[in-house]
Amino acid sequence: MESLNQSLAMAVASTDSPLSNLTQNSSAVQTTEVSPGLDMAMNVVFVTLSCLILFAMGCAVDIDVMIQHIKRPYGIGVGVLSQFGLMPLVAFLLCLGFQMEPIRAMSVLVVGCCPGGSVSNVLAYLVDGDMSLSICMTTASTALAMGLMPLCLWIYSQPWATPQVVIPYWKIAVTLVLIVVPVSLGILLKYKSPKGAWLFLKIGGFFGFFILLAGAVLGGISYKNMWVGPTSTFVAAVILPLIGYTFGYLIAWLFRMDIPGRKTVCIETGNQNIGLALAILKLTFPTKIAGELLLFPLMYGVFQGIEAAIIIVTYQIWKIKCRKPNEDDEKEQDSDPTTLLLQKLMKRPN
Repeated sequence: MESLNQSLAMAVASTDSPLSNLTQNSSAVQTTEVSPGLDMAMNVVFVTLSCLILFAMGCAVDIDVMIQHIKRPYGIGVGVLSQFGLMPLVAFLLCLGFQMEPIRAMSVLVVGCCPGGSVSNVLAYLVDGDMSLSICMTTASTALAMGLMPLCLWIYSQPWATPQVVIPYWKIAVTLVLIVVPVSLGILLKYKSPKGAWLFLKIGGFFGFFILLAGAVLGGISYKNMWVGPTSTFVAAVILPLIGYTFGYLIAWLFRMDIPGRKTVCIETGNQNIGLALAILKLTFPTKIAGELLLFPLMYGVFQGIEAAIIIVTYQIWKIKCRKPNEDDEKEQDSDPTTLLLQKLMKRPN
């Protein structure tokens, strides 16, 4: 993990790119001087968070199930369409609608163009989604992000692309290529030691939460203006995941996917990989404007969790009060190795 942190830091260490223009001739951006120690600490925190999320994703991958979905990629295709077709477009429209400043718009667009996060796998389990499809969608969107994320950013950032605002596409691409390392290590651990992968999935979420909390605290200390922003930033952080959940389900319904598949696409579309978004924004953009950049992904992470919790609680209440048990569904879930793994993870110790 430490070597990967160093590799990512070296990949984005160059300061002679035209990106330095981002802080010039722009009175709307309030720059902040940050001590090198705090800046390095935040880099380590956000890269570690991203690596933990990606490593956990690899630990949850079942190669046999992945091959089955690749042979019949219909569900994955619908999910990718929602992830990279819907979310970047909605982020773009929100930036236009709220007339956001270039810095705020870049932050929203990066989050909107990110792949799905591994927490969506657990959320899909809690709404009785298709677990194998969920993990395959997350893995596929992460792999495709190496090409589709820079492409979507290039397409949708044009209204804010000026000589003073330059997006570091090559740095983003390098960072995305490096995500293969933790995912591959997670898959290797799952192959060599299923018990070790199970243990990591059991405790990794707690470490990820505390690392994210540490990042938020360090950000607040380093950037005094980090938690200050226009109302439109907070409103967009509420609207974007809500549209992702809603239209993700509708798109899956239009493509006539079964109900577990619809719920899976719904969850996968609304949940973005916030750890990866934070790492990209922190490592590839100038340090002086990081405070403005980091606010939106942190707020998005909060609201996507709150809205997912509302969906889960509503579904569980409906399931208890209204739904009739379906024996065939239960048998099908019991035969799914991914579902069995998550059942073990969610099970309380005796």
